[in-house]
Amino acid sequence: MEDSAILGGCLCGSVRYQITVALQDAEHCHCSMCRKAHGAAFSTNAVVPTDMLTVTSGADLLSEYQSSPNRRKCFCSNCGSQLFIRRLDKPELTVVTLGTTDADPRARPERHVFTGSKASWYEIADTLPQFTIYPGH
Repeated sequence: MEDSAILGGCLCGSVRYQITVALQDAEHCHCSMCRKAHGAAFSTNAVVPTDMLTVTSGADLLSEYQSSPNRRKCFCSNCGSQLFIRRLDKPELTVVTLGTTDADPRARPERHVFTGSKASWYEIADTLPQFTIYPGH
């Protein structure tokens, strides 16, 4: 997938990344942590094998915040853009925030998760499956 790598980065352009495999399990997350981290009704994320994600510049500017026991949100310490979520319980997988990709990430959200804590002012109007909590938990 090298020729069609997914490129992305933070708002200020200091942190850049490349993904060399198709994204998996794209979803809209409505949990309160994602809402607060993004300042929006939800965050749209997808999963990538950690070894297929390369930070190509600005790795020294990445900071982390442990938002829950098994999750560390990774963001640019210069502009604050959240780029990734490290899964401490599954380090072989990294969550990528799709809003930080430069172009079409070629992945489409398949579901809404944590709708039990969605923003009260936002109404889900599409037909994607909705899960009150994370499926399988």
